[in-house]
Amino acid sequence: MARPKEFDREKVLDRATRLFWERGFGGTSISDLEAAMGIGRTSIYAAFGAKEDLFMAAIDHYDATYSIKLRNALNAGLPVRQAIERYFEELMIAFGDPDLPLGCLVTNVAVEGDRGTTRMGRRIAASITRAEDTFYRMLRQAQVEGAIDSRADVRAIGRFLVASTHGLSALAKANSDINALRDVVAVIMASVDTMFAGGGAANANKPRAANA
Repeated sequence: MARPKEFDREKVLDRATRLFWERGFGGTSISDLEAAMGIGRTSIYAAFGAKEDLFMAAIDHYDATYSIKLRNALNAGLPVRQAIERYFEELMIAFGDPDLPLGCLVTNVAVEGDRGTTRMGRRIAASITRAEDTFYRMLRQAQVEGAIDSRADVRAIGRFLVASTHGLSALAKANSDINALRDVVAVIMASVDTMFAGGGAANANKPRAANA
């Protein structure tokens, strides 16, 4: 009886991750995965389970291998504005890397959209929430330290930065001009400056002093 084919689990998982990243969940078949991973479906099922289980493993791999660079930028202990600039610079580096699929895996699958009604949708939503919470913790600490106006809604700013990230990710799939993306980042940072100072739409519900 033939022995099952041995393989490096992390390497084949990375190949699956990149394929989901490139084609989305719905656009990726088991046959596509077999070809990309270099193993048969029996080995895929034995190692990872069904296609959805493999996708869950791919999302975890993406977070640990690719998204971690963005979180590290925010958690490096830099001043808040500098940390956000570094975050977007890491994003630009990724978008300009010819060895990576276009855009962002989470963005690419999120647009298939089920608003968290399925297991896969809930996992995507959790990834987005995790990013928002990472921004929020950094922003809230900066607010406590006085670097952000006390009137600023730092939860809303965090959501704005997550939305900006995914908007840039979608744009990066259609526009190869990295300078155009950097123009968008410059506007994002200008908006952040306004919100940090206590102005802007993200602070509309915050009470202001009578003499403001």
